Amino acid sequence: MARLKPVDNIEELESSEDTKIIQYSPDPIDEYIVIVKDPKDWEEVHSYIIEENEIDGIPNRRIECINNQEYSLRSAIYSMSLEESEILKTHSKIESVELNPEKYPQAPDLCIARWGKSVAFNKPALPAALDSETITHTNGIRSNWSVLFANNASSEPFKGVGITSTTYHATDVEYSLSGKNVDAVIIDSGVGHIHPEFKNDDGTYRTKDLILDGPYKVDPTYFESNGYTYNKVIDGVSMGVGIDTTAAHAWWSNTSSRSPEFASLGTVTITSLYTMEHCSSKTTNSNSNQLIDGHGTACASQIGGKSFGLAFECNVWGIRISLGGVGGYLDASVALNACTIFHNAKKISQNADPDPTITNNSYGFTSSTGNTSGVQYTHQYRGQTLTYTGTGSNFSVPASGGACRNHKVFSYNSSGTASLTGYSGSGQYTPVQSGTTSDSAAENAIAAGVIVVSASGNQNQKMSDETDVDFDNWYSYSSNYINRVGGVQKGFSGSHTKTSGAIRVGALDCSVEPADAKQGSSPYSVRKVCYSNNGPMITVWAPGEMTMASGYTSSYEDYTREDDSNFYDTWFNGTSAATPNAVSLICLYLESNRKANQSDVIDWLYKYGTIEIPLSDPYGVNDPSYWSQNYSTTYDRASNVGDSYNVRGNGNLRGAPSRVIFNPYVNPIKPKVEGLSVSGLTITL
Repeated sequence: MARLKPVDNIEELESSEDTKIIQYSPDPIDEYIVIVKDPKDWEEVHSYIIEENEIDGIPNRRIECINNQEYSLRSAIYSMSLEESEILKTHSKIESVELNPEKYPQAPDLCIARWGKSVAFNKPALPAALDSETITHTNGIRSNWSVLFANNASSEPFKGVGITSTTYHATDVEYSLSGKNVDAVIIDSGVGHIHPEFKNDDGTYRTKDLILDGPYKVDPTYFESNGYTYNKVIDGVSMGVGIDTTAAHAWWSNTSSRSPEFASLGTVTITSLYTMEHCSSKTTNSNSNQLIDGHGTACASQIGGKSFGLAFECNVWGIRISLGGVGGYLDASVALNACTIFHNAKKISQNADPDPTITNNSYGFTSSTGNTSGVQYTHQYRGQTLTYTGTGSNFSVPASGGACRNHKVFSYNSSGTASLTGYSGSGQYTPVQSGTTSDSAAENAIAAGVIVVSASGNQNQKMSDETDVDFDNWYSYSSNYINRVGGVQKGFSGSHTKTSGAIRVGALDCSVEPADAKQGSSPYSVRKVCYSNNGPMITVWAPGEMTMASGYTSSYEDYTREDDSNFYDTWFNGTSAATPNAVSLICLYLESNRKANQSDVIDWLYKYGTIEIPLSDPYGVNDPSYWSQNYSTTYDRASNVGDSYNVRGNGNLRGAPSRVIFNPYVNPIKPKVEGLSVSGLTITL
């Protein structure tokens, strides 16, 4: 855009009513980032800029530094005019002067198409796959609707004419970053390394285990000089160079089993049961040790998978932890502590420019409030001690239940008849007493520079900050708080503020509000899924219901892949799915902001990595429908085919920000014109 030439005088304009004076500033001020060529010159150049001088290539006035970027080796952000920025560009020690990327996120001029062809984005019209959803490939690929949503945070293109008209869309997306050189660590049930979602074009695989492979990334000389390397094979597939399991365990637990420069990083003890078979193999003969759950693989695919993730070139790492019902030997806190050591080791091995580390934590602790028919339960609600009597039904809300009985119920209509259904676990909450070790470990990781992202939880419970009216609500006894964050969802000590600790992700529904808007929301509004936690401590919302991911082991192997019929894809649900979709986006930011810390990421999310849209949230804090309500045909019935309503109270944000993920690095694909030919000056269609 051409810059307007400033005028030097004040022009008075007469009108019939009064005199208006318009003054043009001769030199508008904006924010610019200045990057020097060599880090050793930064202090000198910085002092020139902020002091008045007559040095060639430096403006001759004091320039204000508005962000010293303490984490940066050779840059800072200043307030100056365009003319002054052009002067700085002539200085021999300055590499570049650009508009502040925090204020003006700029993608390169030439973006590349994500796939270079149209691919399938499948998205059910109703939650829980209650419609006849399409499962298809286009040009051999089906992708995750979150990738498309990040480009256009709305109900389009799936809304169509009536919600059910489109459950499948074929297109491509274009953006400039890929998560390259970012270490994304999935702390979960294990990652299936040999799934084709992680296979490169040259036949190699991008997945590694942080416990068994991480030491080799940061300290290869130690293992090579001691002969501890070998060719790693998983389920008959060669995965490249690995290190001996015993040597890997020793590196974490014994400072003498490392190169000397890593001796002061601290230790964690890894059980001998943690083997390559345990963390990534599903066909080993050792049935007590193999991978038995696909949750972690699904998370990994939505972060860095070649079909499902935005960050398709990030480094994918797994840590298998102990999770209910699916095995595992490591505590979540041990995994987080290992990430802290790993990141601090990279600061040493990568010359103070470590690859960013981000952790995906799609797990947490859950407790339930009682609901046995006829039994009374005591709780405190907004300063008043109350009792409620259990109803014995997940569909029936007891009177005076306050924040205790949040249900997960919705109505839907897929065949002309309205039905009422819900998810298990009404009346759940996060017990703040549980998970204190993972809370502390997450705080340590954040302090070290690790980015910690956590699922908010699937309890449909409010997560309050300390100023919120529900912060002190308790159930059963006075210290059993039910509206506070805990465990890895917390990650801080002291004040409960919205920007403290972990980045907490809430889940969006695949379905949207119907056109008849019985509950007061705008037609086709995007909404949270009825089970997602909510409240002021939510950082961001991301697609979480019926998103597509890689299927691996157990009940996750649902839909055959086209690139390898031995492997599968699956629908993936919950805040567990919303979290990797948010992590995937953050990886793009970290690729070009390698020294960003947790606060920087949160600030970027609020400014650029999210967009505020009118999420469906019709009720205020004092409205009777703020908490879960009993089903009413007047307000909650899904009348038309394709309609779905969260029963009142089950879709409320309860004070959470209406911010959903947005990819600022994306460009819309230009439509192709078929049958176009050019001959001389004649254009023939």
